[in-house]
Amino acid sequence: MIVTFKKKQPSDKKLISIVPLKKENKSSKTFTRSFAMFFIVCFILLQLFNFTFANTDTYPFPFYDSEEIVGPIIKSPSAILIEAERGQILYQKNPDLKLHISVVNKIMTAVLTIEKGNLESKVTISKESTTSEGSLLYLAIGEKYAVEDLLNAIIITNANDAANALAEHIGGDINKFVEMMNNKAKELKMNDTYFANPTGLTDENQYTTAKDIAILIRYALTLPDFNRIFSYRAVPWVNSNGVDLLTNSNRLFWSYDGVDGGKTGYNKIEKQSSITSATRSGRRLIAIVLDAPENDVFSDSVSLLDYGFNNFRRGILVSKNQALHSVTVGNREINLISINDVYYTFPIGEDYVSNVEINISKDLSLPILKSRVIGIARYTLKDGTVIDVNLYPDTDVYPPENIYTKLINNLKEYRDLYILVVILIAVEILIIIYRVISRITQYFKKLKSKHVKTSGES
Repeated sequence: MIVTFKKKQPSDKKLISIVPLKKENKSSKTFTRSFAMFFIVCFILLQLFNFTFANTDTYPFPFYDSEEIVGPIIKSPSAILIEAERGQILYQKNPDLKLHISVVNKIMTAVLTIEKGNLESKVTISKESTTSEGSLLYLAIGEKYAVEDLLNAIIITNANDAANALAEHIGGDINKFVEMMNNKAKELKMNDTYFANPTGLTDENQYTTAKDIAILIRYALTLPDFNRIFSYRAVPWVNSNGVDLLTNSNRLFWSYDGVDGGKTGYNKIEKQSSITSATRSGRRLIAIVLDAPENDVFSDSVSLLDYGFNNFRRGILVSKNQALHSVTVGNREINLISINDVYYTFPIGEDYVSNVEINISKDLSLPILKSRVIGIARYTLKDGTVIDVNLYPDTDVYPPENIYTKLINNLKEYRDLYILVVILIAVEILIIIYRVISRITQYFKKLKSKHVKTSGES
């Protein structure tokens, strides 16, 4: 009998009805189950041999309706605005104008100190390091200070005696350190920069540009210790005279939303320079203003940052797993994808990609694995920025195999299906064995019963 459940209706009191059915034939039932089992096993085995390939559609890069963007009004003779991630230039004014800017000397001194020194080591103040002009902490000869404290002093307050002390500590003497500064500038391809001292005090042989400062500050921000010190608004200063507070002179720390780094400097009070970084919605911008009129240095910085945040966006250039190209190897077509989201900064209202070039490796032979870079998609933006996206195959592809080898490889790949097949086959074998044993047992019981009956009659 089969018990069937009826859906309860509001007026129904009877929940279960028992419907007698004709007794099924055992052999028919066994055939049905065996056929079903055979079908399931065949379906799974077919899946093991199946290779599927994603479609080869190539998706276009983002497109934005054209819309003219008006640049900011900057009073400084030279300025530049960049985004920190890739160094894209969002605005520039006379970026190659050679100027004497003290800010760059302190930053280079800090970079070399962090790379070559130990922040916890002590520096003994020499007589030579104290013989300086300009901004000073009036370090006492013979006193010992931690390297990190002196770094705080040169980044936050432009202390020239602290810069000299670090130069002696790292380079052995100031002249050797200056040589290290110029070598580092060449390494970073700061082609329009020359250093004459670690402090930035006026020297007719010394010069730099806004573009070179942008290169240096972007590199410096990749150093965690520099990035941390660059973000300080104020830090305590402890010496033999007691405790003081070193306060950053970049006023935008307290007045502009998102500021997370800043430094100022000047050689003449009427010509101020500043570097300010700010982050909003995951975008970090760096505004560099050089030799600005004293009353305009911060307003120019605000104008640059506002221009960047209001007129540019950070978006996805290439999405993860996006098919960018396809190649044929042997008789196999393979989709090429990026394994990560690739971001870039672009002006609102403009298609900012000027060219896309696909370069595929010439040596393509099977097997090809998903972990292998087999090409590069080179995106060139209208500002000249080049973004290379590594291309990976979206699947592993192996040479043609015989049926046996193919089965083995696919069984390895589809291990769970393999286990399921083994279980199903094992269950079916156990059922068959059980039935055979049952029938043998029944046969002998019948035979014994027949023998007993025959003996009784005789």
